[in-house]
Order: sequence, then structure tokens, then C-alpha cells
Amino acid sequence: MLAAFEFDNGLNDRWRQAVDAHKAHVAREWPHEAGGVIDQDGRYHACTSIAADKIAHFEIHEDEMEAVCGHRPAAILHSHCSSEDEQGKIVPPQDCPSAQDMRSQMDWAVPWGISLVTEGGATDPFWFGDQVERPPLLGRPFRHGVDDCYSLVRDWHRQVAGIEIPDFVRDPDWWAPHEGEPPLDLYAQGFEQAGFVCVERSRGSILPGDCFICSVRSPVLNHAGVYIGGGLILHHLAGMCSGRDPAAVWRPKLDFLVRHRDLPEDFTCSEL
Repeated sequence: MLAAFEFDNGLNDRWRQAVDAHKAHVAREWPHEAGGVIDQDGRYHACTSIAADKIAHFEIHEDEMEAVCGHRPAAILHSHCSSEDEQGKIVPPQDCPSAQDMRSQMDWAVPWGISLVTEGGATDPFWFGDQVERPPLLGRPFRHGVDDCYSLVRDWHRQVAGIEIPDFVRDPDWWAPHEGEPPLDLYAQGFEQAGFVCVERSRGSILPGDCFICSVRSPVLNHAGVYIGGGLILHHLAGMCSGRDPAAVWRPKLDFLVRHRDLPEDFTCSEL
């Protein structure tokens, strides 16, 4: 059985009966993706998927959503399933939301949970969305689209600087080139839309709240972090927990600096 998400945001306990019903439902439907909704009374309603490819996608008809919760769900749940490749090798379920998952969550604006399902059963769901309690800035495990480098930058701005910046839907390998398609360049294309402007700093003059954007084993910019003062940056690398690193170590990567337009240059923050 796959390990559950390390951070407990309380929703699995709050909706324990509904979560257990969901897990039993999606385990029965494996290897097809499946799901349902939790209504305002905390009850789980298993829904029928109308997706054309039920192995890889899950979709609820709007009429069924209306019937079970009047288009007012408290939460939406579905599954990601293990599968077999062409050589018969087991492929683990994707343990993070897809871009479409993120887009749907933003459209509904309710907590969204995904259980990972194998032939052996289903995990408690991991939850995401701005309606879900966030983990601490330091020590959070990595989950792309939920707790990744951009999520950390967003959370720092919200929690420390009181600035809301938008989220962007993204698949876990958005920066990788795919056959016949150029790689996406989400940071370069989106930082201005998120409210950031480029800043020029002489060596040693970087200010708390300045953000760096760089590439890590990627043809495009795919990593970001925040300078938090004291010679430290806060960032979150894939496969690691979020943490602080000496800015000097990352100095070669700190040439593309941006700062949110609403963050004053004399901003100071307490030590994390």
C-alpha cells in the first residue's frame, strides 16, 4: 500500500465516514478512475464517470452533481490508479494533481481530494486547493502542484507578506519537451501576470522578499524561491522537503530576480 500524504490538514478526520466510503468505492472501480462528492452534511455520494477514457480521467455529469448536492458540494474526490505499460510493468498512480485536476478544483473552489489506488486498495486522499489548510513553510514534503516551489512562493507571500498571488495550472512535467511540442515556459510567461517585476541588484544587495527564478535540469526556467534575509533563501526542490539554503551556494542561479510590485523594498520579515 502506498504511503499517505505526510501533512494532516484535518479533512480526512473531519469527513472520516465519507472518506472511508470513497476509498471503498474507488478500490472497487480500479483500474478505472472513479470518484464522487461530499455534500454539506458530510455524506459521500459515489458518482458515475462520463469520461471517454475512464482509465486516465474522471468526470461527473452536471445533472448528477445537481441531483446529489445541488451544485454545492463541500468537497470533491476522485482517484488516480496504477496501470500496466506495454511491457506489462506496473506504473504507480500519479501522486499529484494533473493540470486538469487543478483547473477543475479552481473552477469549483472547494477542497479537492485524490486517493492513490492500486490492486491492493486506496490511500486516504491528499487534499489541495486554496480552501485547504496549508502546511508549515519549512519541512513540507514535495508534491507537485500542491507543495512545490511555486506553492511555497505563493504561501510565503500570503503568510509572511500578506500578498495574494494567483496559482497556475500545471502538469508535473510541464517544463519537459514532448514530441512535436516545445516545453512550456510557465515562469517566464507568468511572473508578470502574478504581479512580479524584474529587479536589478548588485552583488550582495539582494533584499528580503526578492524572488529568484532559475532552471534546474531543464531547458526553461522551472524553479523559484524567496530570499528571506540573513544570507538565506527559502525554496522547495523536487523530492526534498522545503527548507533554507545559503544564498551564496545558489549565487550562480540568482541572476534572474523578481519582486512583487506590492512588496515595499524596506520590507523586513521575522526569521523562519
